[in-house]
Amino acid sequence: MDQVDLEVEHIARAFFAAWHGTEAWENASRSLKHEFRLYARQAISMLEKRQEQVQRVELDASPIRILEIA
Repeated sequence: MDQVDLEVEHIARAFFAAWHGTEAWENASRSLKHEFRLYARQAISMLEKRQEQVQRVELDASPIRILEIA
């Protein structure tokens, strides 16, 4: 498993535990595990998009800050 797959697996397990409480991930059906892995991938994608937005805002604001300092 590569790093992304490991991250997806950890997040999927965390979502599963939050939703199903004490039910064991290992006992979940393949389709249910697949569903939670999709949720995890979507969450990662949303975070990446948010980080890109923040970086764009910071880059856009940087020239203004430089001019204000000068």
